[in-house]
Amino acid sequence: MRYHFLIAFTGLLSLLLALLSLSASTSMQPVTHYQRIAAELLHAQPEQAIGDQPRYEMLSATHAIEIDWNSNWDKLLGLSLDYAFETGKRAGMILITDDVDDTNELMQLRALIRQYNLPVTLWVIDKETERLRHFAE
Repeated sequence: MRYHFLIAFTGLLSLLLALLSLSASTSMQPVTHYQRIAAELLHAQPEQAIGDQPRYEMLSATHAIEIDWNSNWDKLLGLSLDYAFETGKRAGMILITDDVDDTNELMQLRALIRQYNLPVTLWVIDKETERLRHFAE
């Protein structure tokens, strides 16, 4: 009797974890989803390649823009500055985040931009509302 309970409990727990995993994965969109939204709002062209250079995630009239999850902010900063150097445009970064008002990564990045007076425009896109917000220059 005891083993039947353990087997049933384990099966129920496995089902619950599978459902939670499924709901989390369906709410998570790929970066390209947010890239299309941001490109439209910023009047930028997504996925641009210039000559034999690597592809740029977005190019606008004024910015070379990189977009990624807020946990990759350090990589984003380096790439956006590199793309700006290569294109002669201003560096732009878009962080995809759960909470545009309270993330450690966002606060750290904003402090770095200000401390070193980096020529970077920072936008944040909320992954739930899909709203783009200008955050810092």
